[in-house]
Amino acid sequence: MKNILTFLLLIIFGSVYAQSKIVVEYDYTFANMRNMKSFVISDQKQSYYFFATDPAASYKKLIETDFTSMNPYYVYDYDHASENIYQRVFIIPKQFKGSLPKLASEKLENLDWKITNQSKQILGYKAFLATTSFRGRDYTVWFTKELNTEIFPWKLKGLPGVILEFEDRDGFIKGTAKTIALNSQDEFPTKILTTFAKKDSDTVMPFKKSVELENEVLQDDMNKSIAALPAGVEYEVPNIREMSLERSFEWQADTKKP
Repeated sequence: MKNILTFLLLIIFGSVYAQSKIVVEYDYTFANMRNMKSFVISDQKQSYYFFATDPAASYKKLIETDFTSMNPYYVYDYDHASENIYQRVFIIPKQFKGSLPKLASEKLENLDWKITNQSKQILGYKAFLATTSFRGRDYTVWFTKELNTEIFPWKLKGLPGVILEFEDRDGFIKGTAKTIALNSQDEFPTKILTTFAKKDSDTVMPFKKSVELENEVLQDDMNKSIAALPAGVEYEVPNIREMSLERSFEWQADTKKP
């Protein structure tokens, strides 16, 4: 009887553990858009990262308001087993004919982090300073090893812990953890689950292809802006992705075009 009871307790606690999640809420800045929030919700098998425009948003409030303030385009789904990250495809050239997959995917490699001994307290956790460069931006983050799990915002993968603060050198992207909910029984948002419900060859394109399509749109917009300049005005051609999360890519030397 004792063995049976122990077995049943293991099943119960195992089920609860499997359903529990970690939710990290960040105060977030992107370019000139401040007073935003971003969130990671993870069960250590699947992690979702997304933004909310409501500066007062909490995960509980998002649930109550059916995630109406969530940005439906910048949403990321990371599969821990396959290490694939999925995201929305929404910037498409007007001249493109035919249907396109709604998602793009790439295998997310660990970034080349430099972990230091410098530390500080964040939300009661001892956090260490780490730096890396990724797709045209230099990042400084603070992460804690005390939660014994890997949680990261966006694509900042590869640290042995939970990222609590992150910022690129230019201050273009910045996030600071405000709350961490451990053993949360909150569900993954239905809106996000619906977005990533189908992941097959008909619904997912290689991430590189989605970048090529996006660059066509950005280049066309830049060409129009340059053409509208008064005659004789001198200008320097900027990076067409200067205002994007990812300014450059490992497969292309330069995104500037004369």
